[in-house]
Amino acid sequence: MLSHEEAWACVAGSVRLLRVERVRLARAVGRTLAEPVVAAVDLPPFDRSAMDGFAVRAQDTYGMSLRVVGSLAAGDVPAVRVAPGTAVEISTGAPLPSGADAVLQSELASVHGDGIVPHEPIARGRFVRYRAEDVREGEVLARAGTVVSVKQLAALASAGVAEVVVHRRARVRIVVNGDELLEPGTPPRAGAVYEVNGLVLRHVAERIGAEVVAATLVGDDPEAVRAEFERGLDGDVLIAAGGMAGGRHDHARAAFAACGVEERLRGVLITPGRPFWFGCRGGTLVFGMPGSPLSSLVCSLLFVEPAVRRMQGEAHAVARVVRARLAVSVAPEDGRTTLLTARLDRAADGGLLATPTFRQGPHVTAALGECDCFVIVPHDAPPLAAGSEVQVLLACASDGDLAWPLDAQ
Repeated sequence: MLSHEEAWACVAGSVRLLRVERVRLARAVGRTLAEPVVAAVDLPPFDRSAMDGFAVRAQDTYGMSLRVVGSLAAGDVPAVRVAPGTAVEISTGAPLPSGADAVLQSELASVHGDGIVPHEPIARGRFVRYRAEDVREGEVLARAGTVVSVKQLAALASAGVAEVVVHRRARVRIVVNGDELLEPGTPPRAGAVYEVNGLVLRHVAERIGAEVVAATLVGDDPEAVRAEFERGLDGDVLIAAGGMAGGRHDHARAAFAACGVEERLRGVLITPGRPFWFGCRGGTLVFGMPGSPLSSLVCSLLFVEPAVRRMQGEAHAVARVVRARLAVSVAPEDGRTTLLTARLDRAADGGLLATPTFRQGPHVTAALGECDCFVIVPHDAPPLAAGSEVQVLLACASDGDLAWPLDAQ
């Protein structure tokens, strides 16, 4: 049985980059750039005012009264010149008129009829934003491999970028099987439980920009399972939850074989998540997830999420892991690397502090509502005392989901 590091190496080695496409900038958030993006214009595109006030010649603010000869708002084209002894009323963002070399803010001037009196002299360049002082036309704003964020969206749009070349979104199909599973909202029945994995796996896929084509619930019928898998194999990723353990009612592995899926790994030395399975058919990645929602989430964070991110262009994507100190002592379970549900907080010294939840175990679904990370306890580690440094697998989508910036790994 492979360690989770060996299992990830197997998955990562099977990933193929998706083709690229050109999209409008408005559709680019969360997508990975396939080509560098350069500024289409200078930013600012012209010399402009950074303050409401008066466009002046700085040398004229040394004890002179100035005659106001016009006004400019943002979007205006200057049709007036600032000559010696004159000023132009100007709004923030308006282009600086010729002849002016500074902006006297409104609070530093007294208005008298059609003239102003500066309260104090100002320096040349005061409250002027010069053309291209931020970005020059042709300058690289974002490199290939960058995931476009909302902040980058603003920067690209302001520099005149209308379209970008990105990797295609992965098409994902999810199949959850089990006769005991009920759709949330349906009446309960004896021996049945509500289905969780489809909802969780859909969220994991969509939050990294993948397109979930379908999420299907199917019973423990071998032919029905095989048929759903066959339909799912026309996408980029098939995620199957349940039926992986190999019991008489577990049909997933046989259905994979019947569909021509090549098995790459079976079982990982972790708890929860030991029954994880991985294979491929052509360029389609196939993930067999344990039926336990806790186990399924752990495997999706360790393997599915970083693999899909790599497909979509993040060349070096890995599971989101940071380092933290333990709040209490812990130990591995049954000689397997153990992932403990935990809360992540800031310690008094500013470091990250991980506190495992009271309830633990693959069967404890309610613990998911109390955690935002998993403490990773290596299989060969001795009991770890409180204060020990450990790796922590984040259950959030990104560092932006936390109330603090993540430390370097």
